[in-house]
Amino acid sequence: MHNTAPREKSIWPMFTGSFVLFALFAGFVFWMLRSGDPGSFDEEAIRAKERYDILAKVQEENKNLTSGYGWADQAKGTVRIPLDRALEMAVAKLSAQSEPRPAYPIDPNLPLGSAVKPGGLAAAQPTPPPFNAPSTEPPAAEPDPVPAAPSAP
Repeated sequence: MHNTAPREKSIWPMFTGSFVLFALFAGFVFWMLRSGDPGSFDEEAIRAKERYDILAKVQEENKNLTSGYGWADQAKGTVRIPLDRALEMAVAKLSAQSEPRPAYPIDPNLPLGSAVKPGGLAAAQPTPPPFNAPSTEPPAAEPDPVPAAPSAP
C-alpha cells in the first residue's frame, strides 16, 4: 500500500535559486552602469552644457551688435554704431546745451506739492494740516464723576 502522508518539501532549493537570480540581476545592473559613460546619464549636466552653449552664443551676438558698425534698418536709413561712440556723441550733445530746460512751463505762483499735469497747469491742491496740529475747537467739558456708593460696615 501507498503511504498517503504528506511529504515535507524543502524550501532551500527555491531560496537558493531566488538568491542566484537576484545576484545575477544585480551583477548585470552593476555592469551596465559601469560600462556606459557616466556623463551620458546625468541629465542636469547635459542641460547645463546646453545652457552654457546658448549663453555663449547670445553673448557673442550681443558683442557683435554693440561693438561694430552696421545697418539696423537699411530701408529707414537707421545705422548701428558701437556703444562707446554712441556715449561720446550723447555726452557731446548734452554738453553743447546751455542750461537744463523744463519739459513744460512752470508757474512759480503755484505752491509746492500742487498737481501739475504735463499738458498744462492744474489748480493748486489744498495742503493738509500737519500731523500734530493743535485743534482750534475748545476742549469739551468733562462730566462730573459719579460718587461711589457707601461701603457697608
